[in-house]
Amino acid sequence: MQKPIYSSAFMRRLLRNHGACCGLIVLICVSGAALFAPLVYPGDPLRIVAMAEVWPGYDARYPLGTDALGRDIAAMIMHGARASLGIGVFAALTATLIGVTTGAVAAYFGGWVDEVVMRGVELFQTIPALIFLLTIVSILGPTLLNITLAIGFVSWNGLARLTRAEFLSLRERDFVAACHTIGMGNLRIIVNEILPNALPPVIVLSSLTIAGAILYESALSFLGLGDPNVASWGRLIGEGRAVIRTSWFVSAIPGIAVMMTVLSLNLVGDGLNDALNPKLRDR
Repeated sequence: MQKPIYSSAFMRRLLRNHGACCGLIVLICVSGAALFAPLVYPGDPLRIVAMAEVWPGYDARYPLGTDALGRDIAAMIMHGARASLGIGVFAALTATLIGVTTGAVAAYFGGWVDEVVMRGVELFQTIPALIFLLTIVSILGPTLLNITLAIGFVSWNGLARLTRAEFLSLRERDFVAACHTIGMGNLRIIVNEILPNALPPVIVLSSLTIAGAILYESALSFLGLGDPNVASWGRLIGEGRAVIRTSWFVSAIPGIAVMMTVLSLNLVGDGLNDALNPKLRDR
């Protein structure tokens, strides 16, 4: 069995990665904006508060300016962080639950179970994810819950294949054979013995799935399929298209927010990959 990951050693390796540290700082700022948005900007962020297309820095009350309808961009950015991070995290959890369960069952039992499950995974991979996502949201309706579940449902394939590969390499180890020898049940072996040793690469891919989920949500909102009652970065980018020649900042500011958040998640994912690498655990 692999050695457990000790938190102090893990944190030391993670913090030695400068890119991961920068990503963590940005994510902390974005999370803080999401957490304190109701306190800094109470009320509905979609309400009209000023003249349309006020440029950033022109009025101290609206530091990031206003959009084409006169809504405060700073308020929508902070409240939009709540929607983007919330959808990203819960969609990634949904994808991880589906992918890990599918990959673990396929690899552990093998045989016809593996064949049936992996053919299903390959079938899902032949469907363009964004088109599949647009179809699901169009049918179910553009609510936060439906969008979150839909994104999770189109994002689990990679996690399933990775989990299967990890389980295939671990199920023949001596500690698994010892579990069978003492009469341990299949579910207990999968959950308590193999899964903890297969988690490090799954955790890394799950962090990247959050970034992908944020991009999916932004794409849906950009195309007008986001929740109309929720402030969203993608929605603000899409609405800014109408004034892109005169007030480019309406689209640029939320675009930068999406870019920085996704980049930070990728940097943290790289840092997690280094910190969870078994070859580095004894250093």
